[in-house]
Amino acid sequence: MVREKSHFIRCPIHGSMPFGSREMVLVDSPYFQRLRQISQLGFASLVFPGATHTRFSHSLGVAHLAGRVFDQLCLGQGFDLNEVYDPQQLAYFRQLLRFAALLHDVGHPPFSHAGEPILPPVGTLGLPEALVDDPNRGATHEDYTCAVILRLAQEGLLDPEEAQDLVAILSKTGRVGKKLLAKEGGPLIYPLLCQLINGEIDVDRMDYLLRDAYHAGVPYGKFDLDRLVSALSVVRYRDWLLLALKQEDVATYENFLLSRVHMFHQIYFHKTLGAFSHYLKKSFEQGELELKVQGGVDWFLEFTESSLRHALMLAKHQPWAGRLYRRERAKTLIRRQDDSPAGLAQVTEVQGYLEQEGIPCFVSRSSNRYSAQIRGREIGPATLMVVVKEFGRNRLLPLAECSVLLAGTEEKQILITQLYVQQEDHARALAVIQGRMQ
Repeated sequence: MVREKSHFIRCPIHGSMPFGSREMVLVDSPYFQRLRQISQLGFASLVFPGATHTRFSHSLGVAHLAGRVFDQLCLGQGFDLNEVYDPQQLAYFRQLLRFAALLHDVGHPPFSHAGEPILPPVGTLGLPEALVDDPNRGATHEDYTCAVILRLAQEGLLDPEEAQDLVAILSKTGRVGKKLLAKEGGPLIYPLLCQLINGEIDVDRMDYLLRDAYHAGVPYGKFDLDRLVSALSVVRYRDWLLLALKQEDVATYENFLLSRVHMFHQIYFHKTLGAFSHYLKKSFEQGELELKVQGGVDWFLEFTESSLRHALMLAKHQPWAGRLYRRERAKTLIRRQDDSPAGLAQVTEVQGYLEQEGIPCFVSRSSNRYSAQIRGREIGPATLMVVVKEFGRNRLLPLAECSVLLAGTEEKQILITQLYVQQEDHARALAVIQGRMQ
């Protein structure tokens, strides 16, 4: 058997990472090379000067971790994949997982999530009808990722069935090809592959927490990667193969979860970044930018941060684009880190005071799910399982039943609401607020 030649890429997070020849063909394609011009953290480098890394390096790291985690799951801890699938099938699953990890972010616009409001309606992307719920809604980076994958198949860089399975994994549509269908009486591996790419403990989060913390120069995102990977196993529940932990490894997961929560509070939802994202959105809504948003993959290929920065430079004399171009920081008057009615009502109340006095202000709202694991919820294909050993027998419980951090039966959100004014209005705004609230 002739082994495929490996190409090695050096990484400050993972060291030397091997890539196969077909993977390098995708890496060398213009669709992936475009990610060199897409910041991983949007405007974060304006606050954290070291955070200049890109979606390009992140995606390489995610692909590396995908292979590493899949190999761990094939060791036979828990459900033994080798007893159900032959080596050829396992090789296909592994390659598919690495492709999905490599390509999961190819649809990101300039400045990553901050640039999504600029994207055109999803109906302009040429996606199959099954992937378009409402052609008039704004496209997301996930939509463009699917469009790029289908283009790669058209150009012969992916097999059609590979592209179908990749889109199914990344969009979670369930429309898989024959190779991912379960044999009669056998389990379905599709839920497991989805969990590994976008789940409670996925390879995307593993990489971006460590990478973002490293480049931002902060300790918050650090966790024990080696222990977390070695703790992962597979279990069969009904007809699904699901990701699992042993009971003694729940604390390792909790460390991982807290690292993510802290990164959202301290980095991703930083007070200054919320204002910059607002500037970009308003500059686009007000027609300040000379951008021809056409939709489609060909247009998207040329839509990079270089083109958007140039548009901002041309519009530097405009109100919103100028603030972003000059890096003018807004002043935060209130920052609420929950969704309590009283706290949000106070933001609205203060906003009303300022508007009555003719002081311009704006609100930024940022949110992300704390965890998808909810106590009391029925076990489904996204549930992370815990193997609990009692009296010599194993039983399976949902993670939410085993972690003190997931207490409660309601879905938690990481929610930040901030009220801003421009620096020149700050002193006057404070005087108005203090006068009204005495």
